Amino acid sequence: MQAAEINSKVREAIQVTMGKKVNLNDSDSFIANLGFNSLKMVSLSLALEEKFGRPLLLNEWISQCEDPRLLTVHSLCNYVGKVVQRDN
Repeated sequence: MQAAEINSKVREAIQVTMGKKVNLNDSDSFIANLGFNSLKMVSLSLALEEKFGRPLLLNEWISQCEDPRLLTVHSLCNYVGKVVQRDN
């Protein structure tokens, strides 16, 4: 799967979780900019599972970051890309 396709699916999952169309920037923080909390993160994990057809647990991605405000759209796209490549 190409990086552009992964990024597109991740962004679609974010918008599904938010329940609305949002212009997402790579630097948008899930906590500081997008207003995500733990429940929305679980919902995002489920939306990602639906988009990619397999479980994508976010606990590893979250635990890699010292400051939750640094959990960005870009870092999630990178994480999902690594998981998809690793599992193929």
